[in-house]
Amino acid sequence: MSDQTNNEKKDNVSITSLNDLIDFIGSTNIITTSKGDDSIILKFNEKDKFSIYLNKIEDEDIQSFEKLQKDLDLAKKEVNEKLLRMAADFDNYKKRNQIEKSQATFAAKENMLRDLLFFIDNFDRGLSLYHDTDKNSDFYKGMVSVQKDFLNFIEKNNINKIELNRGDEFDPNFHQALELKNSDEFENNKIIEVVQSGYTLDNKILRPALVIVSSGVENEQ
Repeated sequence: MSDQTNNEKKDNVSITSLNDLIDFIGSTNIITTSKGDDSIILKFNEKDKFSIYLNKIEDEDIQSFEKLQKDLDLAKKEVNEKLLRMAADFDNYKKRNQIEKSQATFAAKENMLRDLLFFIDNFDRGLSLYHDTDKNSDFYKGMVSVQKDFLNFIEKNNINKIELNRGDEFDPNFHQALELKNSDEFENNKIIEVVQSGYTLDNKILRPALVIVSSGVENEQ
């Protein structure tokens, strides 16, 4: 019983270092040993049930292993760098995609609102025709109410009318000159008449104001 127990213990021995191997060999009864080109065999019984095969490692094998380890480390570094570049490229792609979507949305919104502004301009012109002759009628009052709804709508969408009066300085950033006229009333580069109101959208020009600009007094040097 004790021999079987000892054999089971030997079979379960954990060897993790050279000292462990030396201690293990010293505590056992080695029956035979043999040495081959590539290994040393230690036998502990005739049935060879508890035999240890010690493979010899050549210097070339160690060098090959070290080279393989370096190659693996280099490959791992390259993979990590590629993953980082891919992550950065994907992040830049998402940002560009978001900007392009925002620009496309803004452009579509601009086109729709420009068309609406032309409709409002025509509505205002039609309403002005009734101002002097029919401003007390229910029809006129109803149209004024619709006009207020239009103004509330454009205000909610961050559309602001460019404030402009006759005699103001012409600013090409906000105004578009339709015509230059001589004027005794206004000096050079002053606005004589506002033909069509201008608007901004989110602090960007949605539509410039169309104006007639003074070129000063005729023959003025």
